[in-house]
This record gives sequence, structure tokens and C-alpha cells, in this order.
Amino acid sequence: MAEQQGKMAESAATAPSRDDIWQAATLLVGVYGREAVEYADHRRSERQELGDEAAAQTWNLIVSQIEYLLAGAPATHLH
Repeated sequence: MAEQQGKMAESAATAPSRDDIWQAATLLVGVYGREAVEYADHRRSERQELGDEAAAQTWNLIVSQIEYLLAGAPATHLH
């Protein structure tokens, strides 16, 4: 149990910021266009299959941001 709590604390300490998620999504849309969702979802699945739930959750956030961007969200990022 202590090991699991240590991993959870480590994941929280290294969790990407909202800016990190936005930047990753923007980059992927720039590179892959509409196929960015498929690319990111594939990465999420890989992480999940490896049991890396923290990384899978990060990719979930990136997928959501990509979908938002592709739906016509403004290209600027407000803090």
C-alpha cells in the first residue's frame, strides 16, 4: 500500500499542467490535423495496456483538448 501511495504522489507531482495539455494538443493538431484524435487515442490505449493509468489519463485530457480545437475553438490560449 505504501508503494502505491508513493506512486500516486509521484504521479501528482509530475502531472502535466493545463498549458502542457494545450501545447501538446495544439502541436498534434498541427502535425496530424483531424487525425490527431486517432493518434492521441492510440497513445492512450498503449499506456492503458501497459498499466500506466496516469499517462493514460494525460492522453485522455489531450484527446479532449484536440476535439475541442478541431470543433472550432479559438486558436489563442487564454491563461
